[in-house]
Amino acid sequence: MQPVFPIVQLRDATSEDAPFIARVVLAGIEMLDMDAALPDNQRDLYEHLVEICRMDDTLYSFRNTRIAEVDGCAVGGLVAYDGARYAKMREKTFGLVKQTSGMDLNHNAIETGPGEFYLDSMAILSDYRGVGIGKMLMCDRVDFALSNGFQKVTLLVDKDKPCLQRYYECEGFAFSEEMYVFGAWYNKLVR
Repeated sequence: MQPVFPIVQLRDATSEDAPFIARVVLAGIEMLDMDAALPDNQRDLYEHLVEICRMDDTLYSFRNTRIAEVDGCAVGGLVAYDGARYAKMREKTFGLVKQTSGMDLNHNAIETGPGEFYLDSMAILSDYRGVGIGKMLMCDRVDFALSNGFQKVTLLVDKDKPCLQRYYECEGFAFSEEMYVFGAWYNKLVR
């Protein structure tokens, strides 16, 4: 019997998707598993992040996010944006995080800049991993970037995940540099 693959639709996120986007971001920096219950000690951070995701001009804004849906339910998301907007969005986002949670994120490396389209955070619910949804989201944003004049698409991959780096390399990305972000070393890849 042939495996049944879900019918996946991609769409732009709306402000109502902010709770899901916040989980995508926290999963992207490995502070939360997409499927896990929210620990009590992360509830305040999560609630503040949801509000940040509802704003128009933050790194993790719904306006920077594509959602993958199956049967009308969000199963994955990818936050991506023009690197030329990064510095301004970072200043606002990190300022809000510090103001609301006390976390100072300004020690993080500068992840992207002008001329790059940056794939920031992506996560898929575990029941939908391994069927190509992540690749679909990534290809959607790469196609968007190339059709909008970007010469480079960039992303970070945790140095402790060589299999994931090999996957991205098979998708046309190549090592560019190392950087320290959110308490870990990452390799920046460029396509």
